[in-house]
Amino acid sequence: MSTSIVLNWSGEGSDVKVAGEFTSWSPQDAIKTGDAWQFKIDLQPGRYQYKWVVDGNWLADESQPVDIDESGNKNNVVSVEVEAEKIPEVQKETEPIEEKPTESNLVESTEADQTEVSGDSDSWERVSDDD
Repeated sequence: MSTSIVLNWSGEGSDVKVAGEFTSWSPQDAIKTGDAWQFKIDLQPGRYQYKWVVDGNWLADESQPVDIDESGNKNNVVSVEVEAEKIPEVQKETEPIEEKPTESNLVESTEADQTEVSGDSDSWERVSDDD
């Protein structure tokens, strides 16, 4: 499932393109919209590196996330997340469960032996109460 992504360049330039992993590093034209440039693309979930090609100069936009590739080049990065499908919430009426004492949650104590038992039922441990 792909997601529509819009990359924006608001810097100077009269000829703005985008090149990245999603274009096999082949510069593609961005569209001028007002004072900025936009590049729209549908991408599969993943992490993609790209650069702006502004008037023939390959640039990373420092106002956007950047990363250094294996060759030491600074590139912009866009991450496309998997969109969680909306699952309808099912309201289920349940009766309150009344907790009844069981052998596992009863603790017998005497004045002579003031200790507490803590932990889950698989790993009981004694805790001393040193008052």
